[in-house]
Amino acid sequence: MKNNLKIDIIMITVISFIGFCVEDIWMIFRYGILDNRNMYLPFLLGYGLLVVAIYYIFGTPRKTFNKIEIKKPFNYIVYFLICAFIVSIGELLLGITVEKLLGYSYWDYSTIPFHITKYTSIPTSIGFGLIITLFMNFTYEPIRIKISKIVNKIPVIVIILILIVLLIDFVLSFRTMYLNNGRNIVWLIRFR
Repeated sequence: MKNNLKIDIIMITVISFIGFCVEDIWMIFRYGILDNRNMYLPFLLGYGLLVVAIYYIFGTPRKTFNKIEIKKPFNYIVYFLICAFIVSIGELLLGITVEKLLGYSYWDYSTIPFHITKYTSIPTSIGFGLIITLFMNFTYEPIRIKISKIVNKIPVIVIILILIVLLIDFVLSFRTMYLNNGRNIVWLIRFR
């Protein structure tokens, strides 16, 4: 297995965990709850896949499209708009797909002002677009560099097992949501 692929799998795992934490922080402030975010493990695979894909397609705000250096602050504005647009489309596609396949609404932004559909809104797209832009500008490459320094010490079988565990968790969690015709609540803590 090539080093870049090993690094990408670990990056996907780290970002999937960060995505889980970000969503739970949002849920604490919005609803006063902390929960498993429908997964058995504390990883939201979509976040990891999305952010690593953004890195490969668009690079970072400092070097958009991994080649073109755009004058500041325009590069940050362009990058942010791209990320906000991708988040909007991603949320819309995921929400509609889950509703069609599983028969229920995975989430509902209808109560948020300026919602475009129940699956996407201007405030959430702006928020996630900003978070991704800041993460990619300040954090992505330093994490990737640290991982690249340790990746040779991690056996390939461990990397493969990590990927398999993430995929199994994803499939089992969505299977449970399908069977429940609703959320996969394993644990939930209420703060209000």
